Amino acid sequence: MRHNVFALIITVILGVCFLTLGFCDMSAEEILKKVAELGFKENFRLALTIKTYRGKKNESTRSLWVSGRLKQDKADFFFDFDEPQESKGLRFLLQIQPNQLPKVYMYLPATGKTLPVITDDPSADIGGTGLNVDDILGFAPKPGENYSISNDDKVDGQECWVIRINRPNNGGERLVWVRKKDFVIVKSRDLDANKQVTRTYRVTDFFKTEDGREFPREEEITMPKKNTRIVVRQEHAVFGIELFDQLFNPEEFGTFKWKD
Repeated sequence: MRHNVFALIITVILGVCFLTLGFCDMSAEEILKKVAELGFKENFRLALTIKTYRGKKNESTRSLWVSGRLKQDKADFFFDFDEPQESKGLRFLLQIQPNQLPKVYMYLPATGKTLPVITDDPSADIGGTGLNVDDILGFAPKPGENYSISNDDKVDGQECWVIRINRPNNGGERLVWVRKKDFVIVKSRDLDANKQVTRTYRVTDFFKTEDGREFPREEEITMPKKNTRIVVRQEHAVFGIELFDQLFNPEEFGTFKWKD
């Protein structure tokens, strides 16, 4: 096991998208390039548990499989919901390419139909988890954003760079904490034009490999305005595996039987 799914998606998005931007501050750019270089490089399949809380109440617990691959400069992610029963068979396909809007497709087992998901629709919930498309794609660099190193800080006693991302289109900003010792993104915070926090992301649990490297096992996403907290935990993972092309084909991913 190596990464949790959102750490992986963050890394892949940075790798696919960030190098296409030529107007970033070089110091901040070099740090984020390093994040991408040291991160995801292999096909993977993860088993995840996602718990969604509204206030203190555990509103839902969902289990799903996530498969991902990086092919040249294109990244694909396949989501297959397993539990609870009412979510079983629900599938999503996420496709990311440089200089293009991400494409998201949803397969509904009740109807047997595949539908495109509008990626800028803030209400497009991912399988009842409380996450929407923007929660996943929020790390993708966007034209017009400005990058710089804000300052140094510590997260759980570990030295970090803090990257500030200014968003001229809406007056908001994002702060990203990158751990200096291994270039892992351990925390982020989104603020609106009034400097109110709209979303936070934080790695809450790590595990060590045999060679002593640390990787995220559990992450927490909070959205204060929605009174929502989401805990994503990796239960199992395999890397460097062959994945069926059908999982990443919009016409086939919904019905293809990849499991026995």
